[in-house]
Amino acid sequence: MDIKLRLDANKIYHKEFTGTKPGYDSLQVDTFLDIVIKDYESFELYLKESQKEIEDLKNRIDLLKASLQELQTENASLKNKLSGIAKNADAAINNLELLKRISALEKALAKAGINPTAIN
Repeated sequence: MDIKLRLDANKIYHKEFTGTKPGYDSLQVDTFLDIVIKDYESFELYLKESQKEIEDLKNRIDLLKASLQELQTENASLKNKLSGIAKNADAAINNLELLKRISALEKALAKAGINPTAIN
């Protein structure tokens, strides 16, 4: 994406014009060229800064792509681990119901005067 410029500030500064007597006023030409040189210097600086920023952004994109890849791998691993939990959800509910039922039976035994922990 490099831009090929035919002029730069140095070429403009050192440009020599040949002229005839009824030509342009050299002071006006020099003043104008000084303005053009400053514009070119500003443009060259802007171009260098833009290229550095583009390079920095490309590096940041590469880092983000690597991070995304790691996160996608981790996400897939976690999804795989969680898939087993869904299958066990019914078993967990059944176990909870059984525990509630055992607790109710122990309370009933205690009301009847039987120690549930002493049953052989």
